[in-house]
Amino acid sequence: MKRICMLFLLSVSFLLLFSCSEKEEEITPNTIKNHMDNYIDSLINDTKDYVPSWNKESFKGRWNYIDGVFLNSILEYSNIKNDNKYKDFVKNYVNYYINSDGNFLYISDKNNYNPTIEGAFKQYELDSYCESRILFDLYDYYGNNRYLNAINNSYYYLCEMPMCENNINYCHKSDYPNQIWLDGFYMYVPFLAKYAKYKNNNTIFDNIISQYEYVYNNQRNEENGLYYHGLDVSKSIFWADGNTGLSKSFWSRSLGWLLMSLVDSIEYFPENKQTFLISMLSQAVDSVYQYMDLDTKMYYQLTDKGNQSYNVSYIYLSKLNDKYNGDAIISNYLESSGSSMFAYTMMKAARLNYVDEKYSNIGKETFEGIYKHSFNYKKNELNDICITAGLGPENKPYRDGTPEYYLAEKVGSNDAKGVGPFITAYIEYLQCEI
Repeated sequence: MKRICMLFLLSVSFLLLFSCSEKEEEITPNTIKNHMDNYIDSLINDTKDYVPSWNKESFKGRWNYIDGVFLNSILEYSNIKNDNKYKDFVKNYVNYYINSDGNFLYISDKNNYNPTIEGAFKQYELDSYCESRILFDLYDYYGNNRYLNAINNSYYYLCEMPMCENNINYCHKSDYPNQIWLDGFYMYVPFLAKYAKYKNNNTIFDNIISQYEYVYNNQRNEENGLYYHGLDVSKSIFWADGNTGLSKSFWSRSLGWLLMSLVDSIEYFPENKQTFLISMLSQAVDSVYQYMDLDTKMYYQLTDKGNQSYNVSYIYLSKLNDKYNGDAIISNYLESSGSSMFAYTMMKAARLNYVDEKYSNIGKETFEGIYKHSFNYKKNELNDICITAGLGPENKPYRDGTPEYYLAEKVGSNDAKGVGPFITAYIEYLQCEI
């Protein structure tokens, strides 16, 4: 009998020990910090030379916005950590794509570093200017004229961008004539605002304000305050409403690009030119907040649709997502890149007194929600990232801006469009904790 009792007690002890070992680590600001610092280092350590670990679309081999989103977050992280290792990482990576004269380079084969000048900078798309923003910091840090020359080259290219007809706004790309996308504002405005401050050029500031005013007046839904992803001023592209030129849906990441462009640019403007931009940002933050998921504190891929499900045709899925073999019912999902952008914007805007101070805690809760729901610290993975989405062009009619289209796009992990905003949200989170 004693032997049976001893065996029973040993079994119970083993089960309790096993249960304790499997118990999830308590989530505190300190554990979040430890996991996030380890995650950021893993992303850097997994990047070999000029081949990024954070681009899940394809190897670009040139100056591009995906690298820019990530590298900007690492520069911000280096400032809060006061560790030159991160600045040096950005410098060394950038130097693969800019030569000593400040000319941009192109690498055609990721297995062979053999750069050329041709095709190095996609001059007629707004996306490329996103990465040029970091050049100001590198020039300040290192004083190397290669970065100053690259800044001036970038500005020269931007001046050559095509404009929408009868409009002060840039076309999103030369392949997308007369189209204004929210994405584009994050791609070029922080760079251009920094350049305007560097040159003390009030005309540039005034032009940027006019560009935002146009979007506010023409791309904003007056009922809910959200902004449509795209606007075709010619009202001729297949995805645009024939009367308004607007696309059909509110996509969280595009709204995130717009909000981040404002919060990252306003500080470069003279104080007497900030009023409209702060008002636009404050109203947009208020509008987005009403769609926060109350359980996770995150936001959905389709901002205003909650957990609604859609019957997504294979017409979309056959072009976009090999996960499916036919039509599929797909639910709107909590998406980590847009959520990170909103969290970052709210915390930073509250810190800079652009919005109500309540958004400091709201943004903090959203960051913690992303950490709990979408971040796997054991695998060093940020999940629930919409890998890519867009509108058109004509030869891609399935990119039509419908809810079904946005839900058909692939969802993945550790792409910079999610990782970069997640890291910058973490940096703001740290400042909330200080």
